[in-house]
Amino acid sequence: MNSKSRRKFRIWDNKLLFQTYQQSIQIKEKIENLCGDKLNPEDLPHSAVPTNTLYTILACYEAMYDKLLEEELLQAGYSPKSSKSYH
Repeated sequence: MNSKSRRKFRIWDNKLLFQTYQQSIQIKEKIENLCGDKLNPEDLPHSAVPTNTLYTILACYEAMYDKLLEEELLQAGYSPKSSKSYH
């Protein structure tokens, strides 16, 4: 498939993807901070889902978002390089 024929996400879709990306990174970093050097995500207490499952979902979302940027499938100026933490 040639890159010019790829359908890009609409600007409002991209904004939601970027907001979710920012939240994913923040949650993933919190899990990593709680783990420190001695624990793994599966060693932490669970919430509604096992923490290691949540961590895997977040890591996959981050990789997917980065791939969408790399393939130029996102519009507007939303970039993880310009993101700021919500806390």
